[in-house]
Amino acid sequence: MSMKNKKILVGASAGISIYKTCLLVRLFIKQGVEVRVVMTENAAKLISPVVFRSLTRSPVYISMFDSEEGLEHINLAKRADVFVLAPATANTIGKIAHGIADSLLTTIILALPEKTPLLIAPAMNDNMWKNVFVKENIAKIRQRKNYYIAGPKTGVLADGTEGEGRMAEPEEIFKVVKKILENEKKRFKK
Repeated sequence: MSMKNKKILVGASAGISIYKTCLLVRLFIKQGVEVRVVMTENAAKLISPVVFRSLTRSPVYISMFDSEEGLEHINLAKRADVFVLAPATANTIGKIAHGIADSLLTTIILALPEKTPLLIAPAMNDNMWKNVFVKENIAKIRQRKNYYIAGPKTGVLADGTEGEGRMAEPEEIFKVVKKILENEKKRFKK
């Protein structure tokens, strides 16, 4: 299936694995996908929005009040064929699970039409990933129709230890998105 002309919204929360998100965006762009990026304010402290703007040749969205119109969250949510959240921190996962919309990123997720798939790629320290609250939040998210989880993987983490919590590799996330789009196409042909 060709991904050309698909519209993918990539969300990035503040995880050190955000560098992998740049590679993921490049994979989408090479396939002719229109990519827009939304970042949390803390994610913008880890990597400059200029990087994503250069990769996508599109604006990067950070604040609820970046535009005069003030409806960015609705407009971006409506136009996405898929929303990919990579990296997804424990904090952002908790907000999604409980319907908290205190940033542009989480507000867009709440505004997504029910038919729009959301792929979440968790990334955090293994102790955080094993935390009972994170497990409960992931279980709650898994119950949602059209919400998918990719990872996390086991390997060397940001603090130098080895454990489960590494964000899935960009190629793996790309394959999952492609499969989601194929399944969506089949579902709507019926």
